[in-house]
Amino acid sequence: MKDWDDYRYFLAVAEQGSVSAAARSLGTSQPTVGRRIALLEKRLDARLFHRRPTGFRLTELGQQVRERARLIEREAQWIERKVSHADRAPEGRVVLSTTEDFGCFCLAPLLGDFHRAHPEIDLDLVVAYHAIDLLGGEADIALRIGRPRSPQLVGRRLGKVRFRLYASKGYLERHREPRSTADLADHALIESTRQLNDFPQTAWLRRNGRGARVAFACDNIMVQLSALEAGLGIMALPSYMGDGNRSLRVILPDQLDLALDLWVLAPRDLGKVPRVRAVLDFLAGRLRVRLAEPQAAT
Repeated sequence: MKDWDDYRYFLAVAEQGSVSAAARSLGTSQPTVGRRIALLEKRLDARLFHRRPTGFRLTELGQQVRERARLIEREAQWIERKVSHADRAPEGRVVLSTTEDFGCFCLAPLLGDFHRAHPEIDLDLVVAYHAIDLLGGEADIALRIGRPRSPQLVGRRLGKVRFRLYASKGYLERHREPRSTADLADHALIESTRQLNDFPQTAWLRRNGRGARVAFACDNIMVQLSALEAGLGIMALPSYMGDGNRSLRVILPDQLDLALDLWVLAPRDLGKVPRVRAVLDFLAGRLRVRLAEPQAAT
């Protein structure tokens, strides 16, 4: 539609009944209103008003145009309200990226509280072990190990993720518990491959477990956890996965000293959008507390 603004003038005259009253309601001059009405009628090649000494009266066609123009005006007002409200209110879809293990063990227990606090926000969780391109729009927010490298990202450090060595109680009943890293060569290990290949805990276990038999290898940490519980070998896990698991025991607690910073990140231009800000604030508050809690070893 060309020059929708002309219809604003048309509706004002139709509602007010005169050019002067329409001009006052629009905060403009009578000549401007009169000119815009004349241009609209010329473009439509139709007469919309009867000009009378007592004011402007709609023609039959003008009455039909008024009804349609009102519909369009209501739709335009709805769009403006919706956009304005979206800029102020925490509602809509937020895409959050994290790893499968962190999603299961740390995020999932918080989702009920989050939904009760922000029922108008729809979370879309992207599970990935590689670095999601936040600046490329693959996600709005990411939970990552390591300090942000781009100045176009804003972030908050949530705390440290600590790693420990674990074995199942069943495995340790069948094998003598290692007393030093040198003893790992006599044990079976659970190895990480492909997308889990370059993690620091993986490198530590390879370096300190040289000569050990690899009993199981996998590129999915949840499957690795099942293998660990089944007694296939020893593995390094984040403490939020292993602590509290009654089938596992921490081994060599003084040997593996690995703690990595966890950050929640978002593109700088999204950091002030209310729905994104609400998720950032919630995660920062709840995950800081969770990571700060002492882990109960079994």
